[in-house]
Amino acid sequence: MAIQRPADARPVAYRFKGFNELIGHEVVAWRQGFVEMRLAVRAELCNANGLLHGGVLMTLLDGASGLACTFNDDATVRRLSVTLAFTTQFIKAAREGDTLAILGAWRPSTSKSTFACETEIHDQTGDLIATGAGTFRYLKGERPDGTLTFLDQKAAD
Repeated sequence: MAIQRPADARPVAYRFKGFNELIGHEVVAWRQGFVEMRLAVRAELCNANGLLHGGVLMTLLDGASGLACTFNDDATVRRLSVTLAFTTQFIKAAREGDTLAILGAWRPSTSKSTFACETEIHDQTGDLIATGAGTFRYLKGERPDGTLTFLDQKAAD
């Protein structure tokens, strides 16, 4: 897939809620059709073998897809979406102490109700850890997101 950060992706401060808050990842950069997140792997996210749990990797891949497609330039609301199908490939193990970069890129669609997105996770050395591809459906309505702040006000203007 080789997802690259677009030049116009803007640094943001975004606070997750619920289950995603427990995982502890953060949004680094965001724009329509793209998101970059980061996770510092902690012991409580690992399985009995000391490897990052596959469920955490799948959560990161799925979450990056949702964020990439629901971005709104005014940062006051996000579209609602749900996952219809998702495929994951585990390439290499991640361990406690690793720092992961999660990249999601939305593929434009002619459909107004469904979309596809691809995601990648790399470790701090740039090695590919996992990939994902999914199909998603937009739902009616929007949700308020008062927790998103652009960090570079000059870029946001």
